[in-house]
Amino acid sequence: MSRANTLVFALLVLNSLLGVLCLVVARGERKSSALKLWGWGLLTYSAGLLITIPAFLPFGPRKIVGNALIAFTPILTVAGLLRHTRWRLHRQWTVAGLAASVLPIVFNHTLGRSLPVVDLLAPAPIANVLFVIAAVALLRDPPPDARAAARFLAGILIASVAVWTARMTLLWLSLGASPDRDRADLTISLFVIAQLVIAVSATLGLFWVEVRKMEADLKRLADTDPLTGLPNRRATVERFGQEAARAERHGRPFALVVFDLDFFKKVNDTHGHLAGDALLRHVAGVLSAGARAVDVVGRIGGEEFVCLLGEERADGAAQAADRLRESVAAAPLALGESEMTATVSGGLAIYPSDGTTWDDLFGAADGRLYEAKSRGRNRVEGPARALRA
Repeated sequence: MSRANTLVFALLVLNSLLGVLCLVVARGERKSSALKLWGWGLLTYSAGLLITIPAFLPFGPRKIVGNALIAFTPILTVAGLLRHTRWRLHRQWTVAGLAASVLPIVFNHTLGRSLPVVDLLAPAPIANVLFVIAAVALLRDPPPDARAAARFLAGILIASVAVWTARMTLLWLSLGASPDRDRADLTISLFVIAQLVIAVSATLGLFWVEVRKMEADLKRLADTDPLTGLPNRRATVERFGQEAARAERHGRPFALVVFDLDFFKKVNDTHGHLAGDALLRHVAGVLSAGARAVDVVGRIGGEEFVCLLGEERADGAAQAADRLRESVAAAPLALGESEMTATVSGGLAIYPSDGTTWDDLFGAADGRLYEAKSRGRNRVEGPARALRA
């Protein structure tokens, strides 16, 4: 077995192992279609290499089938990569490109003397074109949660195009119209080594994209209230820390408002917990719609919501909190043929006059919330100067 054939066998084994690994991981909870297509692409490439090797099979058919599978490989792998973007392969152009790659191989083995250079070069153009498309897609439309990983993967694809282009040039110079494949043994060996590196690097890059997206999904789950879709207590406290740091840097105040649904227990007792859940989702939507882009609305538990009003002083914060309260009262929830009107009571605290930590501001706002409850509900209580304004 020649040096080139030994390395080709190593490439076959490596792609098979990577392909199986991708398919196993793709069957996990995420059900990654990208990994699934990438894995099948690697296995298709391995199958193509395997078919071209055995000398006991008819020479022409094994070269046609094997190299056709190799030409089909980038269609699968690039289709997988594009699952992480909004781009998709155009079916008709893809079929035309595959036909343009396979037909020269068929003619090479049916119209007289076959040339090794045709088998070696024919699958390369479609791979180069598809890899360029995938690289551009990953650079222009990367997954928002995995931009760095997408850029790395795009770089590997561009490097692969450079390798395949150099391979085509050197193979043509080494073989030309010669039927002696051994003349290009060193060239083939060097580029098989490059393919080994690229296969591992690209697969790791794809795993990197998957891991970053999985981490982002887990963080969203950890930070999101499952009923309303709002930030939960943990995420709200984290956003408070960010807002406090920004306020300290720029010397700007902000406000924290705690809202509590009035008579929520009565809603559950009268209409049932499903109606109560619907009301919580409804109020969450009303508060979110009424908040500005710089504000944060979160649900911190039960029927309590927190609004962080960015860059608001006491008087403006009191007005903003009252507008939110009024928006809830003015938006009844439709329950079948009837409507349910909800109101909220609120407590307002201002950074830094009421404190600089979450415990300080939340404690102040919570105390004022209970003051609003004791004064008749459906009102917002805040610092005395804010109320006078």
